[in-house]
Formats: sequence, structure tokens, C-alpha cells
Amino acid sequence: MNVVDVLTLQGGVARRRELVSGGVSAAQLQRARDDGRVVRLGRGIYALPDADRRLIEAAELGGELACISAAAHRGLWVLRSPRLLHVCLDHGRRTASSVRIHRAARPVTTLLICLQVMRCLPELDALCIVESAVVKRLVSLEELRGSAGGKHDGPLRRIIALIDPHSQSILETAARYPLQEAGLAVQSQVYVKGVGRLDLFVEGVLGIEADGREYHSGATEFEEDRRRWNLLTVGGVPVLRVTRGQVVERPRAYLQQVQRAVLVHQKVRR
Repeated sequence: MNVVDVLTLQGGVARRRELVSGGVSAAQLQRARDDGRVVRLGRGIYALPDADRRLIEAAELGGELACISAAAHRGLWVLRSPRLLHVCLDHGRRTASSVRIHRAARPVTTLLICLQVMRCLPELDALCIVESAVVKRLVSLEELRGSAGGKHDGPLRRIIALIDPHSQSILETAARYPLQEAGLAVQSQVYVKGVGRLDLFVEGVLGIEADGREYHSGATEFEEDRRRWNLLTVGGVPVLRVTRGQVVERPRAYLQQVQRAVLVHQKVRR
């Protein structure tokens, strides 16, 4: 395997010892530097020219991405982009104020990322990331529970208890959270015959579809949405369609709307 392949597997940035472990010789590394395929960032640190800037910054500090920065890089569900760069370091040297330091053993695993975000971020933001790690089968509920057994880990256990491994999107997770917090009974991915699955079903009377698209992607999708909507109406299943703006930016108003709709349709069914 050549140096570019090894660096690609490492995410675009690696230390010399990691390259050597991957089978890269000193001569190969030098040739790659000479022809511009690889750049040297600092002592013993190398990168592809187009590597993620966040990875490069972390490597230049002598660490690697951690917490929400690592979650974003690995494609987990990040609700709000981080203001700071989160880096895992094992040295005590000073860093810029734009860097949030996490002290932990490396390498940074998905399980470690989950533990870091649950200790560092607001509850909903952490839930989105950890839930996506479970949905993508990068970590299991058993692993999470086994790592959150300490006497000070109550907040972590609370987040883990909220995880729904059947969630299909970050918006669905964000839409479910305030309803659960308000004590409403919420089911995810409920199958309705002839229609398919509803994202959420609240108190057995109200469906919620979390719509992350501002516009429909085409005529076929538009027609299918209307077909499903009409079948649900005929079948007596009222549905609210909610957007990110409603759920994330105006959660109180969103919750009140759902509560009012539930009350109305519970009365109808009596």
C-alpha cells in the first residue's frame, strides 16, 4: 500500500509511526513529499494536501479530533455546528482559546466520542450524536450502559435511556425529544397499512412527519407525499408536518401545537 492510500485510511492526516505501521518506507514518504502528494505539517506529522482542516489543526496541536468535532468528521448527527474545535490531547501545553481540550487516552473511538459529547454538550445535541452512533451500529446500547455506571454518570444514563435505535434522522430525534420531556407517549416509525411508516405517533392519536426538505425533489415525490397524506386523512389519522425551524428553533411553540392537537383528537375519539 502506498503512502497516499495509508493516509487516506487515516482520514488524511497521520504520524510517521502510523505510516510506517501501514507499510510505508522512508524512501516512499520522501518521494511523496518531493512530488507534492504529501505535505509535512510538523515533526513526524504528514497529511494529504486536501485533508480536512480540522484534522490538520488537531494534528498540529499534537492530538486528534474529539467530542463534537470528531462526531461531525465521522458523519454522526450533529444538530448545531461547534463553535470551538474539540481536540483530544495528552500534553499540558497551552492552546488557543478557540480550542476545547479533552484529556483522554487515544485513539479516539466512537464509544469515547459518545461519552465525551454526553459530558460536554446540551442534552439534545448529545442525544442526536449518540443515537446516530447506535443507529449506524458504530456502538451498542450495551457498550454505552457499561461505560456509564459511575456514581456521577446519572446525566449520561438519562441520555442513554432516551435513545431510540429505530430513529431514521436527526430531525426525527429532535422532534421526539421535547415530546418525551413533556411526558407524552411517543412511538417511532409506526407502520400504517397502505401508507408506510410515520416518523412519530403521539398518544395513539397524532402522527408527526419530520420534513427535512425545504422543497420536494421532484414530481414523483410530490405525488407520493400527497397520496400518503390523503390515505392518512381518509383513515382518520391526523398528521402534523414539522420542519427543523419549528423543532429546533421554536421547540416551545412546536410542543404546544402538538399538545393542542393531541387534546383535540382525543376528544374526537371519545
